[in-house]
Amino acid sequence: MTVVNGPRTRRTVALISVLLLMVAACSDDNGSQTAGTTATSAGAPTATTQPNDVDPNGVLRLPWDLQATPPGFDTANPTPPATPGAPQAMVYGTLMRPTDAYGVNEPGLAKSVDFVDSSTIHIELQDGVTFTDGTPFDAQAVKTGIEYNRDSNSTVLYAERKAIDQITVDNPLALTLHLSKPFAGELITRMAHGEFMIPSPKALADGVDLKTHPVGAGPFMLDSFQPGEKLTLVKNPNYFRANDIKVARVEFIQTTSGEAQITGLRSGAVDVGEQVLYPTATQLQGSNIQVDFETSENEVLWVQICKSRPPFDDVRVRQALNYGMDRDALNQAVYQGRGEPMGGFWLKNQPLHDPSLDSYYAYNPDRARQLLADAGQPNLKFDMYFTPGSSDRAAEVLQAQWAKIGVTVNIKPLTSAADFFPDAKGAPADFFVLAAAGIQRVARNLVPGSVGNVCTWNDPELNQAVDAVRGAERGSPAEAQAWKQVQERTYETAANIFGIFGVRAKVWNPDRLGNVSFMANSGGRPTINFYDVYVKK
Repeated sequence: MTVVNGPRTRRTVALISVLLLMVAACSDDNGSQTAGTTATSAGAPTATTQPNDVDPNGVLRLPWDLQATPPGFDTANPTPPATPGAPQAMVYGTLMRPTDAYGVNEPGLAKSVDFVDSSTIHIELQDGVTFTDGTPFDAQAVKTGIEYNRDSNSTVLYAERKAIDQITVDNPLALTLHLSKPFAGELITRMAHGEFMIPSPKALADGVDLKTHPVGAGPFMLDSFQPGEKLTLVKNPNYFRANDIKVARVEFIQTTSGEAQITGLRSGAVDVGEQVLYPTATQLQGSNIQVDFETSENEVLWVQICKSRPPFDDVRVRQALNYGMDRDALNQAVYQGRGEPMGGFWLKNQPLHDPSLDSYYAYNPDRARQLLADAGQPNLKFDMYFTPGSSDRAAEVLQAQWAKIGVTVNIKPLTSAADFFPDAKGAPADFFVLAAAGIQRVARNLVPGSVGNVCTWNDPELNQAVDAVRGAERGSPAEAQAWKQVQERTYETAANIFGIFGVRAKVWNPDRLGNVSFMANSGGRPTINFYDVYVKK
């Protein structure tokens, strides 16, 4: 359930925020008692005793590929990813703060968000917040910032923002969003992410180049940038919760993915692994680096296919490939059994899981061969991409499994996303790990309007069900019913080759960091909670 103030949850936000913060306050990464913060009913914390090993001049060192994705701080045209854990979020803050559970948000620069109805959202702002140029962070400033982000052509920001139609300033600290489409549920979730990072209206009016000179109201400010080497942020002394920020500086160190992260962590050059892939994280086990694994519905290993052209325009072919995948064997080969075969879009322990789909495409090679024969494809052959370092082993296993049903697959590495998305120019299939959370696992891949929807799959029944999820209040019966329709429709049409839920890793140096917790980024992957972490003396 999204933690917001709504018609049914107006009192819930304070309670859940308190509980979440109490859990964080009860123990640090070593399990010892550590004081943290508690939330008042107004959403503002009351500072308590700090841990006695906090280095007040501590520098948090994070890995970042500054060459591949140099930081772009313009909120309307951000360099990906504009998510919690990224430099943009540290400089601007967000209206709501994410927790480790995607979609469950806490008060941020907004102290409350009301789900009025599926097309109306009411926001109450924290009092006494200012941008780093001294401009008040008030309702008019937030209105200007939301409209600035909404009207951009960025494909990094999520499309739902375009549904924001009119914004009414109700008083200096309150505003109401009126939507042209009933997307209130999803937009409330997005308030912890890039679409709701608000720049200073004065900076916008003065024509400040936000890409290199960001002016936000977040806990940090841009200090320096050495292209391709290091990005440095410093603590914002005027942040409205400055006393709760325990890190004096954040340094993003040039680090490519894979082996470079391992080397950086082992050498002490960086303190945290950011979005570490499972194969990489396993190499750190047994070292002084803490590695926690957890199965996640936000890590989906599956085959996305071009359904508008032969042979995959025939649903029988798509169903056959689903029946021909041995998900249990794949899970063992790729994740040593730590993953979970997909049955819908939610793990079995999640409330939105639909148990009727658990065996929908149970491994059945005989059924697969019969469907291929019925479709006139008894000796099907096609090319399939894989992602080097991520899904290569999985592709080899699947290639062998499909050979047993008479399907010959030529696997080849995907070196450019443009070779597959959006038109499947180089191959009709791609076997990869999708990092996406909530309805974005469907909306960004199987609904028109995103480059992730390869070959422009357009199923009106599915589109309608996805929109129903976007509009529903999180945790409501309406959301559960809408998700049931989404899952049933995607399985009926074999909209993808459904694989397994993967494993995400949380990786950090416990000798350097205390009070470690993680937040979910826009893809649902864990990123360090810079609001709470500290560097040890």
